Amino acid sequence: MLLLTALLLVQGPATGSDTLTLNQALSLSRSGRGQLAAAAARVAAARAAFRVAGAVPNPTVSYSHSESPPHFHLLVDQPLDWLLRGGRDRDAARFGIGSAEADSSLTAANQDREVRVAFYTARAAAVAESLSSAQVALSDSVARISGARLRAGDISLLEAEQARAEAARARQNLSTVREGTRIAASDLARAVGLDPLAPPVPTGALDTNLDRHPVRSVAVERVPAVRAAVADAGAASALARRASISAIPLPTLQSGAEWEDPTEPNAGALWVFGLALPFPLWHHGAGATAEARARSNEAAARVREARLAAAQRIAAARIHLEESGLRARFARDTLLPASRSLRDRALHAYQAGETGILPVLDALRSERDAALAGVQDLVAYQTALADWEALLGDGR
Repeated sequence: MLLLTALLLVQGPATGSDTLTLNQALSLSRSGRGQLAAAAARVAAARAAFRVAGAVPNPTVSYSHSESPPHFHLLVDQPLDWLLRGGRDRDAARFGIGSAEADSSLTAANQDREVRVAFYTARAAAVAESLSSAQVALSDSVARISGARLRAGDISLLEAEQARAEAARARQNLSTVREGTRIAASDLARAVGLDPLAPPVPTGALDTNLDRHPVRSVAVERVPAVRAAVADAGAASALARRASISAIPLPTLQSGAEWEDPTEPNAGALWVFGLALPFPLWHHGAGATAEARARSNEAAARVREARLAAAQRIAAARIHLEESGLRARFARDTLLPASRSLRDRALHAYQAGETGILPVLDALRSERDAALAGVQDLVAYQTALADWEALLGDGR
């Protein structure tokens, strides 16, 4: 029984067509859900915006007829302000691509984290159900032993009833745990894009990566939130420079022709060339420049905050990962074996008539609490590991 319980803690069920490994779950979520497709569409939109930014504006063509000669007019207006603004527009759009890519990485990382947590939560729930089923079998065995000792006159009726009550409580607890298993399985199915009414069975070890080497260092600049903030600040700075340059008036080039003048029957068409220059009569664009500069300063301040927040997240994630790993290893290697050994000794002593029922019941409850707490410690470690991996936003 000791070996069986240990195997239940770390191993998955037999492989079948309805089982699901973590790698399969991640692959299914990436192909079956819409978040990554939406993120990719945002990146594509940002790249399309870059192709448009700084492009030469189309000319404006106007045609008119008047009663006074010349009767027909055709004019073409070509703005020239893009000569100053185009480079800054392209810079802003280039930073927009970086921001969209950072957001895409963050979306992929958060989705992978969601799948990892759902997978290990469902796997832990299945392990908890197996442990609870084993507890039911042990409690039934204790009840049968107490019944045999009652018939032999070795114990009182009260002691036998206590054993039967413990077996009933174990069955009641199994129903509660089974409910959690079914809900966790449906959550996993939704996370990977499958039908929650026909969820897969997660398979794999709960202590995966628990004994791996210490976590590597993470540069703050690699955190997607920081990358997005830096890109947004770059775009805001480019737009501020654009607003400053836009205050310089550049003309609109005009060209065209006028024809059908009865007073000049042999003159033909008259060519028209000219310039239209903005006249800063009411304002000089100082307000728009000041607004863009203020937004640039705000974006730069947000970069500093993003770096501080990322540094805190890295520190907190490392602490959670290290401490949850220590607790999970201690529960797996020390607490669980000790509780199983205590239960085995209490059960053998009771079967041999060397002790009463209370030490056996205490040992069973202690093992149940230690086993379920150990499972939760493993889930806490896997959650901390998922948080750590999500920091980089690599979508792995």
